[in-house]
Amino acid sequence: MSELNRVPLFPLETVLFPHTMIPLHVFEARYRELVVYCLEHDSPFGVVLIREGAEVGGGEVEPYEIGTLARIGRLRRLEDGRFHLLAMGEERFRIRRLHRGLTPYLQADIEPWRDFPPFSPEEQQALTQAVADAFTEFLRAALEPYGLRTSEIRLPDDPVMLSFAVAGTLQVSLPFKQYLLELQDTCERLRLLHIVLQEVAHAYETKPFDPDNWPGLFSNN
Repeated sequence: MSELNRVPLFPLETVLFPHTMIPLHVFEARYRELVVYCLEHDSPFGVVLIREGAEVGGGEVEPYEIGTLARIGRLRRLEDGRFHLLAMGEERFRIRRLHRGLTPYLQADIEPWRDFPPFSPEEQQALTQAVADAFTEFLRAALEPYGLRTSEIRLPDDPVMLSFAVAGTLQVSLPFKQYLLELQDTCERLRLLHIVLQEVAHAYETKPFDPDNWPGLFSNN
C-alpha cells in the first residue's frame, strides 16, 4: 500500500484481521457496485467495523478509523445480481478522510497501520511460543470431541501473523476485537490473547465439554 490511497469501504458488523478469510453475501445495490468496481480495477476494498449506524438499509454509517484491506478471492455471481464471495484480509489501514456521495458506497483516503518493532525481541518470542502452545491446546480441546485431527495444523511462525490468526478465530466481543486490531504493540496483543486462551482452558477444566450446549469459542465472523 502506498502512503495514501483511496479505496471503497464495506462497513460491517464484524472485524476482519489480516491473513484471515471473510465470506460475504452481497445483495444491496451499492455493494454490488463496489464488487464490480473491485473486479474491474483489480482493487481491494476496506472492511471496517461500524461504530454507528446499521449494516443494511441504506442509511449513513460511521465506521471505526482502523480497518483491514480485503481482496476478492472466490466469487459466484447469482442470476439476480447478488454475489457470494470469499475475501482475504491483507494489511491494516487508518482512515484519513471519508468521502460520501461520490459513489453509492463509502470511499476513504487511507494510510498503512502497522505494528511497531518490538522493544524486546526476546519477550516477543516468549509470548509467541506461549500463545502458540495455548492455541494449539485450545484447538485440540475444541476439535477432537468432533473426531477432527489437529496434528496437521500449522500455525504461523511470525508473531504478528500468529496474533492475527488467533484473534480472528476466538469468539470475543466486537469492541475487544477492534481493540486488538488497532493495537500496534505485538507483545500487548499476544499478552491479551494468552490471557483469553488461559480463561478458555480454565473453562474446559471446570466444565465438561458438551458440543450441543457449549456457547462456542470459534468466531462467527
